[in-house]
Amino acid sequence: MEKEGLILSGVNGLYTVESENQTFYCRSGTRVRKNDGKILAGDRVLFRDNGDGQGFITSLLPRKNFLVRPPVANIDLLCMVVAPKDPAPYLYNIDLLTVLAEKNGIECAIIISKSDLADCSDISEIYGKSHYTVVKTCSKRNEGIEEVRNLLKGKICVLCGASGVGKSTLINALYPFLELETGELSEKIARGKNTTRTTELFPLGEGTYLADTPGFTAVNTELYCEIDHKELHNLFPEFFEHESGCRYADCTHTKENECGIADAVAEGLIAESRHESFKKLYYELKSIDRYK
Repeated sequence: MEKEGLILSGVNGLYTVESENQTFYCRSGTRVRKNDGKILAGDRVLFRDNGDGQGFITSLLPRKNFLVRPPVANIDLLCMVVAPKDPAPYLYNIDLLTVLAEKNGIECAIIISKSDLADCSDISEIYGKSHYTVVKTCSKRNEGIEEVRNLLKGKICVLCGASGVGKSTLINALYPFLELETGELSEKIARGKNTTRTTELFPLGEGTYLADTPGFTAVNTELYCEIDHKELHNLFPEFFEHESGCRYADCTHTKENECGIADAVAEGLIAESRHESFKKLYYELKSIDRYK
């Protein structure tokens, strides 16, 4: 009997598949992997139920998106967890991740952790202007926790953030029953360790899944090589309403006079840091030799 299921994890060719509130352990034929490519956490598949809790994957269903790193498919929401201090946010990395989300059609949100440590208004203002959801949280005071939980509800979610931002503490506040698991995971994915682990989805009920993303703290331009510098402006959503103010149809929004984007920055309608990130990434992408 063939069923549809969701891949939670895969290790050495054995995949954990959730289907109809049951967990199955499935192998996959070489033909499926050869024709469809690597099977990722988040993939939806068809499999044969052997009747003993095991099965055999027969095909990979079409994806709406996927990331190479972390290797996750069909992501609904990418959340950047940032702290106002200890460590201070590196805005360029946050902006790189929003671009990656926009390119892949993934909803994006900013979760501010440890909001009791310092004023968070700058971060809220920058990304509020970018039309992203911004939630301030304090796990110690249980502030913003329910709002984040509602944001994640019913979605396949990826949470990422630099070491020390309090991501594990936030997860424990959101889903206390994961406390032991996240404690163990946080040690395994600590910065400086070279262990390679497979991304895994944790079912949280009500159709909500959270991806453990080991090593997803460092961002480099290699992840963005498929983006052409000429399309980059489309991946900054706050630019849309101001581009009509550009004098030149081919305005790059980097150095031209009479640029609607530059005018919006000067008027405080677009955050200066976002425009600086745009220009930096624009020139990095432009310099890539795509004909190697």
